[in-house]
Amino acid sequence: MFDGPFQPFYDPSTQRCLRDILDGFFPSELQRLYPNGVPFKVSDLRNQVYLEDGLDPFPGEGRVVGRQRMRKALDRVEEHPGSRMTAEKFLNRLPKCVIRQGEVIDIRGPIRDTLQNCCPLPARIQEIVVETPTLAAERERSQESPNTPAPPLSMLRIKSENGEQVFLLMMQPDNTIGDVRALLSQARAMDASAFEIFSTFPPTLYQDDTLTLRAAGLVPKAALLLRSRRDPKSSLNFSSGPCPGPGPSPGPSPQ
Repeated sequence: MFDGPFQPFYDPSTQRCLRDILDGFFPSELQRLYPNGVPFKVSDLRNQVYLEDGLDPFPGEGRVVGRQRMRKALDRVEEHPGSRMTAEKFLNRLPKCVIRQGEVIDIRGPIRDTLQNCCPLPARIQEIVVETPTLAAERERSQESPNTPAPPLSMLRIKSENGEQVFLLMMQPDNTIGDVRALLSQARAMDASAFEIFSTFPPTLYQDDTLTLRAAGLVPKAALLLRSRRDPKSSLNFSSGPCPGPGPSPGPSPQ
């Protein structure tokens, strides 16, 4: 990414980026450079071996004094790349503390601080189920009439401004953007006017609180994002409500 080094699949930052994409969100690490989104091109390179610094692998066999001969370089590719040691696994292998000259010395703490300063670990995403009237009604229906078909619903996944929280809302198709905003305001204990709701590709800012989820194309499910309310001049690139166009939007899911 950004013409930088290859990012291994097992790396926490790679896992978070892929999780964002699979959840229908724009990756958090790209939002600062591309606040309005950027198209992705997916290439299948699973059968290619990545070589550091463009160097070809040593074709022969190596030997170490006093050791058995080493495998060929091509055979050194890990069979289970996902089993590589993460920072937390590394820390867990260290003793919590040691005693030197009667003094207890913390071992893991300073090393954890060093690791986080040089390569910060991504924060875990917290999923929060928002208690909505629709969720309460569905819970009651499933208990009293479990065989009754579920009515049409709108399932929303809304990521917070810093990407560390995802709010899950079960809504009715005829609920409005204003209803969603009010429920988020209550769940987050903050003023509803302090944040904006939007989706990407194409950028769509949901400003009309009277717009229904059905009319906004947010049925049966959608992935949305939150951001702090901006100056109106900085929102000129966003449309209010669903944005027509030939391309599909990764925000709302297809019917």
